[in-house]
Amino acid sequence: MTSIPESMYALETIKLGSAEEALKYHQVKTPKVTKPTDILIQVKAIGVNPVEAKARQGNIPIPFFSTPRILGGDYAGVIVDKGSQVTGFNIGDAVFGSLAHPVGPNGSYAEYVLTAQGSGGIAKKPDNVSFEEAACAGIAVVTAYHAITGLGNLPKQGPKKILVIGSSGGVGTYAIQYAKSLADTEVVGICSGKNAELVLGLGADRVVDYTSKQSMDALTSDEEGTYDLIVDAIGGDDYYNQLVNLLKKRGTYSTAVGPTIHNGAEKVGLFAAAKMAGILITRKLFGCRYYQVVVSLPWDKLATDVAPLIANGKIKTVLKDDQIFDLKDGVLAHKKIESHRTVGKIVMRV
Repeated sequence: MTSIPESMYALETIKLGSAEEALKYHQVKTPKVTKPTDILIQVKAIGVNPVEAKARQGNIPIPFFSTPRILGGDYAGVIVDKGSQVTGFNIGDAVFGSLAHPVGPNGSYAEYVLTAQGSGGIAKKPDNVSFEEAACAGIAVVTAYHAITGLGNLPKQGPKKILVIGSSGGVGTYAIQYAKSLADTEVVGICSGKNAELVLGLGADRVVDYTSKQSMDALTSDEEGTYDLIVDAIGGDDYYNQLVNLLKKRGTYSTAVGPTIHNGAEKVGLFAAAKMAGILITRKLFGCRYYQVVVSLPWDKLATDVAPLIANGKIKTVLKDDQIFDLKDGVLAHKKIESHRTVGKIVMRV
């Protein structure tokens, strides 16, 4: 077994606030295997997700959330220790996955992370995928998968048509690719014109530039009942109000964010949460009956359904050079994701 140090470096949230105020890179105690289903992973790379920045800011209500804590859900690394009841994985295996709780308290923003078989998702890393690419393929890719397959209510036979809002972002880039992996499916993506070539390269049959009134007018003038599914990775009222009529009678509006744009970018109090719940109920009763919000994720599907698509190249991580950071520079990674101007995913290397 690899020698495991007593302490490790981690990017710890020591208080709520801005990235500069809240995040501290320092040494903490290394977690240890104590239960028969525990798996200890030496982390090589960490995918960064919006929910982590929102939690750090204190903008989303999380029961029993306190500091200090280590945030982070997504990871890729090598197994260095495991419990006696762990099956299908061995010490030395390169793996990737996501913890059940991306807001900690013992998250993946560290040199070592402890997970458990059956909690969260874990899969063997394909040899043709880097640790950085694999680390991103956790929350975002399973969200895209679930929004389409789990909640999408797609017809089992015949042609399908899917519209992806926010198609150049973390969830959106995966959603475009997963949608195109389905048989007989036409996929349309909404993004800025500067990212159109990227989204087309991911497999979109058509791209709509949201910065162009002409392009958006052409989309909204499509015949009512055109789409089987709209996947919304942006949120807010504007897109829903403009596009819901494009759904077929039994079509689904599936959102990874909810009725508030960049949900959690600002503090959500009890009144705002109640208002959001009211919007959801109203949309189900009087708007799009098949209005679905991704709340929980089917982590068992990461290994069985998603990892094979990554291994055969049908789903790839979009990772730009300026969105790769070292763990010690996690403040910069959080500031980048808070800009809402990212293309694909953000990763931290260990």
